[in-house]
Amino acid sequence: MGDTVNADRELPVDSAVGSPILLDVTLRDGGYVNGHSWTADEAVSIVRAMEAARVPYAEVGYLRTATGEALNPSERCEPDYLEVLAAEVRRTRLVVMVRPGEVAPQDLKGVSSTGVGMARVLASRLDVDTAAPYIEAARAEGLTAAVNLTHASRFSPAELGAAVRRAAGAGAQIVYLADSNGSLYPRDTTSRIRAAVEAAGAGPDGPVIGFHPHDNLGLAFANTFAALDAGAGAVDASLGGIGKGGGNLRLELIAAHLTVHAGADFSVDPLLRNRSTITAQLRMLSDAGGRSLVSGLLDVSLDQSLLFQRQAARHGYDVLLRGGIDFRTPAPASRERDGIAAGE
Repeated sequence: MGDTVNADRELPVDSAVGSPILLDVTLRDGGYVNGHSWTADEAVSIVRAMEAARVPYAEVGYLRTATGEALNPSERCEPDYLEVLAAEVRRTRLVVMVRPGEVAPQDLKGVSSTGVGMARVLASRLDVDTAAPYIEAARAEGLTAAVNLTHASRFSPAELGAAVRRAAGAGAQIVYLADSNGSLYPRDTTSRIRAAVEAAGAGPDGPVIGFHPHDNLGLAFANTFAALDAGAGAVDASLGGIGKGGGNLRLELIAAHLTVHAGADFSVDPLLRNRSTITAQLRMLSDAGGRSLVSGLLDVSLDQSLLFQRQAARHGYDVLLRGGIDFRTPAPASRERDGIAAGE
């Protein structure tokens, strides 16, 4: 694997032309399945697999302010947890996700000393202005600064392109479009990624455009193809596809595909042999069922999920599919009452 995309970006990617930056989200996004109940041993096993497979980035959880409570490691990414994982890797870089408001920008200071190489900042509802101080803080810390534009299915290509320009102006080196609700079809992905790539520009200083797929409709792999064809240069995936809703793109699948068709230098065996996620995979299959499929079709976000589940239990899915209830209207009061944070 090569060391950089170019000297300015300092983003490790496979040297093969057409092979994107691959980022594993097993611990962070998979934490939605098991309540972030990964043990330290499981987290170590997963990070070791990424190192052995030559996956350049592993997202290991959320960065949150320590409260003294005994929360699960990936839920808060405290220094001891990060340092244990950093000891397991040489080339794979650790990634933390930052939700503005849960930490202050200055809380990113010193994070690089615990082995973190990238901070991904959530920009909910395309709120890049709120994310900007965190981007600046990440760059000052020497981290790769990425932004996740969540709920890409809810915004037009023009709106996403404008947000990419704002993120680029704030210093973001990668801008991910997240199919948070698993609702995009390939044609939708193509139009949005193209707009984002055009907004990023072709020069060396423009951000790489990334794609974060969910698999509610069984289209994560097809949407990833569409994103790459449209110019995306970074992709998220997870072991076994575990993640929120209908799950994510399967890491072992995209790594094998890129090895065969793009000349990438991934080792798939460590991914296929890892058993740390089996319990979470079974739980995702048993818990989601038709709910993830219907929620993907109706573009239901995480902050609307409790209302969706209640209405489905009361009326059945057929009523919802036929327009009985519109879940595309944000429900912040419900989210705050039930203590659910909006996810990507």
